[in-house]
Amino acid sequence: MFDNYSFQSRSRCYRNGEIEDELKDLFNKKFQFRFDNNWKLPDRNLWFSAPPWKVKELEILKSRLNFHKSQLNDFNIEEWSSHTRRRNPAGEVCWKIKCVINPEFLTQAWTKFYECASTYSIIPEMALAEQKMVSLHLCEAPGAFITSLNHFLKLNYPNVNWKWVANTLNPYYEGNSPSSMISDDRFMFHTLNNWDFGIDNTGNLMDWENSQATVRKATSLGKVQLVTADGSIDCMQRPDAQEEVTSPLHYCEIVTALQALAPGGTLIFKLFTIFEHFTVNLLYLINHLFGEVNIYKPVTSRQGNSEVYAVCLKYKGIADLETYIPILKTAYGTEFYGNNSLFRQDSIPESFFKQIEECAGYFCSIQCQVINNNLQAYLMQKNIALHRDIKQIRTLVATEFIWQYGLKPLENEQEILKGALHEENKVNMNPRYHRGSYTERQLYTKLSLKEKSRNLTSFLQTEILSNPLILINEQVKWFTFYDKDLSLNLVFTYGLPLQKINSSKFIFVPIFRLFQQIMAEDEFKEIIFSKGINSSKVKLNDVDMKSHRVLVLPEFDHSECYSLFEKRCFQSIISNLKLLSVGESLVLQNFNLLTHFNVSVLYIMSRKCFEKIGFTSSDSIVLCNFMDKASLSYFDVIQIEYGNLQNNDKKDILNVLPVQTTNVGDFFNNIVFYNNTFYRNKCTEYLVTIEQSV
Repeated sequence: MFDNYSFQSRSRCYRNGEIEDELKDLFNKKFQFRFDNNWKLPDRNLWFSAPPWKVKELEILKSRLNFHKSQLNDFNIEEWSSHTRRRNPAGEVCWKIKCVINPEFLTQAWTKFYECASTYSIIPEMALAEQKMVSLHLCEAPGAFITSLNHFLKLNYPNVNWKWVANTLNPYYEGNSPSSMISDDRFMFHTLNNWDFGIDNTGNLMDWENSQATVRKATSLGKVQLVTADGSIDCMQRPDAQEEVTSPLHYCEIVTALQALAPGGTLIFKLFTIFEHFTVNLLYLINHLFGEVNIYKPVTSRQGNSEVYAVCLKYKGIADLETYIPILKTAYGTEFYGNNSLFRQDSIPESFFKQIEECAGYFCSIQCQVINNNLQAYLMQKNIALHRDIKQIRTLVATEFIWQYGLKPLENEQEILKGALHEENKVNMNPRYHRGSYTERQLYTKLSLKEKSRNLTSFLQTEILSNPLILINEQVKWFTFYDKDLSLNLVFTYGLPLQKINSSKFIFVPIFRLFQQIMAEDEFKEIIFSKGINSSKVKLNDVDMKSHRVLVLPEFDHSECYSLFEKRCFQSIISNLKLLSVGESLVLQNFNLLTHFNVSVLYIMSRKCFEKIGFTSSDSIVLCNFMDKASLSYFDVIQIEYGNLQNNDKKDILNVLPVQTTNVGDFFNNIVFYNNTFYRNKCTEYLVTIEQSV
């Protein structure tokens, strides 16, 4: 029935050859390098021995593309994105697949990987012969390449025994920046054992030791036959230098992949433009190491951006890879990579440069044409025929996608999580967040303090205060979580000590971004701390407590290492807990609940120590009716473990409970409400004080 449906839907759509040609172009944006046996890699002693260089023809292409992109500088990013989404010929693909196929964890990345897998023979012959395969997925969050690969294997190679490992910036590590990290953990949350965040638990692949840990974990499972790398770096502030900004990450991805990949294996990695020496050098290296190198832009990749994928087949391996490791390591994640060129310009044959120019020019022309068409369409929004044509193309592309790639539904049992994600039906609450136009963001940096203050106040009022559902609106929100019979298992997570909090799973992103923006201004911080602003005190008479102890924790002054401040606060809380008698209560004020460590401490207190807890709208937590002194033994264990690490500046306790314990249910939701309210109040107080002072 499904096949018949797809065929009939597709047949009804075609009217003439013109549309068929347009579809063919959309689905065939590809380039294949033609290897010349006369090409030779330079002697490894010459690697990174030359300064950066430029190619005139590529510089011309770069200028052409940046001219087209610069025409978008004054467009509001939300408005322009909405316009280009409507103009995207593949804009209905995900919707159509969701309706007809309903695959596990469908995203745009899911469709892009499926296109790569269906267009090229990415499953190596050795994996098919042995009926087993290990895949490694670098910079993978949120995990859609993995679920897409599972769907592809189950439909096409169901007998292959498949294992996988993934690396990405750890969304549970609060030191990672939200601008460089995808915090969506809907899939990761259920598959954490398959994810590797390196020895420091940050997931930063640009750290050599982290890279080696990931390679070890992947190769311990068997021959790694497929490596994918979908990494990128936020270039919102430098849209004209995307390739330059992202190239160091691509280098780290490729070096990691080459060490993990077995001979005959496949490498798929994302890159952008091919104008700079970084990318030219890497592609020259890759062409020597793989039997076939393709550059491909999936139809579901946004047509107006520079994103393309290198699909590299039949890895030849490097027989003496170990001898190359020292020089590759020298440039790994360091400034040395940016200051030096992997190969000298004169060591790369002219015939290779010709192919690079052909490839770069092809994809540059496509992007410039799309940007130009989108601009024209924006200026002609009342042209009904224009919108009618794009609507028809969107329908055709969605139908063609399902038909061409033979997509069919899977049974729940064939999915990685056996249908759990469908039942959960969660959405990503904290997507990457940008606002305004590029020009507006640049102008903000040049505003006076008073103008910046007014700008931030306006944002607070329009974006945050207008959303009451994310805040605590009652005086005290009570919660009973105590369970005297529950036995908690402490599970310590270690990693790089937090210097400062850059992100959190426990707060609505726009609120915390606003707080960070305020604290990013030295003059604002000076005003705030010189005024000695304190959080509002809860009115204890209004929370119905007969006896109590109040602990007001200090403000983090941002000048010391956050992990030291956090553990000092922890010691203060434990000291106060030990002074309590059974039946007494404790009020915590100014307690930072952005980190997994502090949240896990509160979880233990609410589960094992107090009858109930209350989150107030005035920045306090009420721990009501102390129940059991024996429960303090949990904190004794934490104190001992922390004491063992006190002089270790590279290792700290990041969490004492699994995230599957703390990051779910009413407990988690109330933490988020508390933080939203807490930081909304802080932002309001800070901005009022700043307004009065500047």
